[in-house]
Amino acid sequence: MTTTQPRATIDLDARSVTRAVRIAAGPDAVWRAVSEPQHVAGWFGDGCETEDGGPLAAGTRGRLHFEGYGWFAFEVTRCEPARVLAFRWGQSAEEPERMTEATFTLEADGDGTRLTVHETGFSGDTDDAVRAALDGNREGWDGELDELVEYVESRTW
Repeated sequence: MTTTQPRATIDLDARSVTRAVRIAAGPDAVWRAVSEPQHVAGWFGDGCETEDGGPLAAGTRGRLHFEGYGWFAFEVTRCEPARVLAFRWGQSAEEPERMTEATFTLEADGDGTRLTVHETGFSGDTDDAVRAALDGNREGWDGELDELVEYVESRTW
């Protein structure tokens, strides 16, 4: 997919990655795509499971699968339907210092939605390790959010 959307940026001092995209669909449709596991699996990796089998809500725990990388545990830390969804995720819940928090913010934008992802909490033993993690997730959000735009815009909600 070719996109003209702005790319993700990193802030090394804040140890964060940010990207905003515009989606030609209302906030309710975008919300479904980021909060219902069957839709999350359609654009973010290739699998999403919650412990209770339901949608993402505050306190929900689950895991995301990315082919070639495996399963990543997550826990939803904030949920304001059709507005904000945040989750901590990483390799292991036993290593919270290796987890980051990704916050999705949805804003109505005319007949569409502006979705911003801001991921914070990157850590590492060296500045080079932090920079590598930031660069990897910057590239990841570029690809994943392009897939989200295509996923949402290709469906009738």
